[in-house]
Amino acid sequence: MARNNFRRVGAAITAIRNAGSNVLRVLSGSLYLVRGDSMRPTLRDGDLIHVRRVSGKDASYRRGSIVVAEMPSLSGDDSLLTNVKRVVGLPGELVRVGNDGAVSIEGTSLAEPYFAVGTPATPGPGLSWLCDDDAYFLMGDNRADSGDSRLFGPVPASNIVGRMWLRLPTHRLLGRGSPIRIRRSD
Repeated sequence: MARNNFRRVGAAITAIRNAGSNVLRVLSGSLYLVRGDSMRPTLRDGDLIHVRRVSGKDASYRRGSIVVAEMPSLSGDDSLLTNVKRVVGLPGELVRVGNDGAVSIEGTSLAEPYFAVGTPATPGPGLSWLCDDDAYFLMGDNRADSGDSRLFGPVPASNIVGRMWLRLPTHRLLGRGSPIRIRRSD
């Protein structure tokens, strides 16, 4: 009888330990507070997102993934800013943004189902970029208000912090223009 109780307690301890390690694994990413409207309507100013760091052989991102990346500042200096953007072009691809704002990959129009129905196209630069073997073309969903790869070119994979895993719409709690300025917590 005592042996069965000991086995049950041992199994319970193992289950609790495994659950605890899974919680720690989830929390091992980083939290970012979205600032600005470059990812509207998908993300709003004040949303809190959880980003999972990706490394090693898993360090590839799919088209359409939302990532956090270090990108050049618009101020013209050599500083990098943390930005939330969507992966549009993959390593080795030729990306074109036409004068009408339409995006094409290797000459094929890109379907972008994440745009709200009726979203007007934002004029583009009419330029093409070839992504290196370790670079991604990143763009904001709100093309009219996004400093992205159209200005800086493809972003090296080493500048990508990780992929968005979870979104918490905290803008409802904090309100737009909140004095709380959480940028990053590890």
